[in-house]
Amino acid sequence: MLIAGTGGLGKEIMGFLIDDGVPASEITFFDESQNGEEKLFGQFRIIRSGDELKDFLTSQPEFIVGIGHPRIREEVVLRIEKAGGKLVSAISAKAHIFHYNEKPEGIIIQPGVGISHNAKFGRGCAIHINSTIGHSAKIGKFVNVGPNVSVIGPISIGDYSYIAAQSVLLPGLKIGRNVVVSAGSLVNRDMADYESFPG
Repeated sequence: MLIAGTGGLGKEIMGFLIDDGVPASEITFFDESQNGEEKLFGQFRIIRSGDELKDFLTSQPEFIVGIGHPRIREEVVLRIEKAGGKLVSAISAKAHIFHYNEKPEGIIIQPGVGISHNAKFGRGCAIHINSTIGHSAKIGKFVNVGPNVSVIGPISIGDYSYIAAQSVLLPGLKIGRNVVVSAGSLVNRDMADYESFPG
């Protein structure tokens, strides 16, 4: 498995993949930053160039992007796909997900997440540790839901929105695209595209 990004989210994905039985020897990282170590934790290979990435993808095309910023996550997905990669999901075995929910490619669901019934997610969403998603929630593509967030359904959240840690979103709301909700917020009203909460 290739994980793009050696920051916090990439490391968290690595951790729960190993907990779920993926051998550490099968995990490789991609990060073009030249300001890092040769191997992550002295063990995990880090691919540093586009050429090296293309070579790697010819034999192991599956990848997940461990980058928190929604727009950057999408940009990296598109770039790796262009190089021959196949986006896959990373879903912790310690998440609690009702059957029959849609789980599109590239979704990241960390340990402790609870997802009720009839939830719909867009491509490339990231749902962080111990968050809950209520019934009939509709969450757009590349949305980031931080740790310990409560999204109380039914609700809709537009593409590329960023919901920071420990926020609560009340039911029946329409949250626009590219919205930013600050940590610890109680969102009790609809939000327009590109709006921040609190304003």
